[in-house]
This record gives sequence, structure tokens and C-alpha cells, in this order.
Amino acid sequence: MLKKDTSWVSRRHLTITIYAGILFLICACVNAGMTNTILPAMCELRGWNYADALPFMSYGGYIGAVASLLFGQLVVKFGPKPVIVVGLILGGVSLALYGSTGSFIVFVLAIIGNRVFSCAYQQAGCTALLNNWFPRKKGIVLGWATMGIILSDIIWSPYIPKAISAIGAAPTLLLVSLFFFLLALFTVFRVKSIPEEAGCYPDNDQSGMESLEKNRQTMSKYKSKFTWKKLLCTRQTWQIGITWGLLWMIAVAFVSQLVSRCISIGYESTFAVRVLQVASAIGLCGSWLFGFIDNRFGTKTSSSIYAIAIAIFFGLGLLQPKGHIFVWISCCGMMACVGGIANLAPSMVGTVFGRWDFAAANRLISPIIMAVSSSAFLLASIFLKSSWGYNGMYVACAVIALLCLVSVRLMGNKMIGATDQEVNEVI
Repeated sequence: MLKKDTSWVSRRHLTITIYAGILFLICACVNAGMTNTILPAMCELRGWNYADALPFMSYGGYIGAVASLLFGQLVVKFGPKPVIVVGLILGGVSLALYGSTGSFIVFVLAIIGNRVFSCAYQQAGCTALLNNWFPRKKGIVLGWATMGIILSDIIWSPYIPKAISAIGAAPTLLLVSLFFFLLALFTVFRVKSIPEEAGCYPDNDQSGMESLEKNRQTMSKYKSKFTWKKLLCTRQTWQIGITWGLLWMIAVAFVSQLVSRCISIGYESTFAVRVLQVASAIGLCGSWLFGFIDNRFGTKTSSSIYAIAIAIFFGLGLLQPKGHIFVWISCCGMMACVGGIANLAPSMVGTVFGRWDFAAANRLISPIIMAVSSSAFLLASIFLKSSWGYNGMYVACAVIALLCLVSVRLMGNKMIGATDQEVNEVI
């Protein structure tokens, strides 16, 4: 018999939260983290041009966005668990190739593969998993889980370059890929797609459906009314996908070039890495804060605050050459925002479409967000090759943030997905 506990913090729910945080962590490490560490190191080692390799991070994202249509459909059909497992295994293979190849063609294919398969375990799988386990507490839970994104800069950026110097790029990434395989094994044996399969209640709250078995059967039988055609014709699909995708894009554009930006204006690389570490530690609070605001005041309010804050920090980024204080404020503030967007994007999908229709809606919205946000690396590459440089990119990103603010304010809070009562009446 289950012990009644109205708090979301039970042992199984806490395990899922930590597990999701690890998925966010590794996804951030092998994507945005790569651009500050592995990518420039590999280019220098092999004699390749960094600016030529960087756009393939975006191209991989575009391909990943298309692949996410398939991943999302597989989540709807089989649940998030098998999609996460396959994504981790193939992602691990891509990482092993990433560090071992001497061919530029194979290298960019590994970049693309890494980007594509991260969409499976994080973008499609992890967000659906959290929505299944925490349909009503998703805001605060995502606030904790997305701290993994911020932790990536504390764990990855300082120590991966040291590991490369000590044992080489190939062994380093081989060890990382081994961790992916071990995590896939953990997923197979310890993770369930829905809480009912683990004998738990959604949100650890027994006030929902009376029977766990009935709830599990209902979840397996439910057919969402949001078909591909209906989703394509639904305004909220495009509004969430483009708006939150742009907010994600500009955050990644800043963080992925943080170290390079500092070096370009005359600061030492050791100072830049130290800023990244400290800013990331402070950013943990920001990740939790946006989750708290989301849970307390709603995703729309939290997203509005995010858009305003990120515009301000881009503005302060323009003043970084004036002194260390502007570097610290802009970087710490921006890192506080970075974890927030990974929280806010899936939370908005859940807010609008609900638990029952989340997977159906996310199979299209997630690829749209992915396609838009992946343009961060292409955006950075374009500005790096132009006379505008980083300052031009910061101005453009601040303008985009303000335009997104307008779109967020025009977003409705009404849920258009099915409620528990409506589902029970249909099944």
C-alpha cells in the first residue's frame, strides 16, 4: 500500500528529478559546453578553422529538429523511456567519434550526430518524462532539474581541457561516451515512463485519479485530439515554438561564446574560465528562481521577466571592455537566466496543452524550438566573420529579447488540452 504524501518529494519522484537533471547536464555539456572546450581544442589540434566548424552545430540542430518530429512521435507511441535509451547510446557513439577522428568530414558528422541524438534523450524524452511525473508541479521541478544546465559550466569547462591535456581528446571523450552507456543501462532498469508503472501517483498526489491501474490503462489508451494537422493549424504551436525558441537561441549565443568573447577584448583565458565557473554557480540560484516564479505566478509572468532580464544583460555585455565589473554582472546575470529557458519552454507547452496532450503537442513544438534555438551557433559565426563582431551580436540579441517579450505578453494562459475529467469521460 502506498503511503500518502502530498509533497512531490518522495524517493521515486526525487530520483526522477535528479535523473532529469543529469540529462540536462550532459546535454548542455556536449552541446554549448563543446563550443568553449572540445570544438576549439580539436580544431587547433587538427589544424581546422574554428569559424568553419562552428556552423555545423547549427546545422546539426536543424537536422535534429527534423529528427525530433520522429522522436516526438516515438514518445507518443512508446513513451519517453525507450527514446531516451536509444538517444543515449547513439549519442555516446557520436562522442567517441568526435574525439578520435582525424577526418574533418567525419568530425562534422559526429557534431551533427551528437546534436541530433541529444534531441532524443533531452528535448523529446526528458521533457515528456517530467511532464508525465509532475503535470502540476512541473514549474518547480523543472527549476531544480534544469540546474544541470548551469552545472555543466562548473563541471565541464574547467576540467575537460585539463583531461585533454593529460590523456588526450580521444580517451577523454571515450570516457564521456562510457558514462552515456552506463546511464542508458540505468534508464533501462530504474526509470519508468509514467509514475503509475512505478506504483506512484503524478506529483505524488493521491487526490487525482482514484486507481493507479486505471490511470495507467487510461494513459495507454488515450488518443490525443491534437493530430499533426490540428497542431499545424493551432496558433499556440507556432507562438510557443518560435518565441521560446528565440529566447533559448540568444541565451545559448551568449554562453557558448563567453570565454571567446572575454579573450577577444583582452582578458586572460584563466580569468574567462573563472568567470564562467563563478557565474555558473550563481546561475544555479537563477534556475531555481525561475522555477519558483513559474510555479507561483505562472509561466507567462516568469517568461516575461526572463525576456526583460536577458535584454538588460546583453546591454551590460556591451560594456564588458570598460572593466571587470561589467563582465561579472553581465555573465552572472545571463547565467542566472540560462537555466530558466530550459525550464520555461516545456513548462509553457504543459501549461497550454496539459498532461494528456503534452507528448502530442511537444512532438512538433519541441522541433520548432530546437530549429530556432540551434541558430545560435550560426548567428555567432555570422557576426564573428563580420565587422560587427560580438557587439553587433549583443545588440541583435537584445532586440530579439524585446520582441519576444511582446509575443509572451500576447500569449494566453488558457489550457486547450484535455483535462482528467474529459479524458475519463472519453475512455
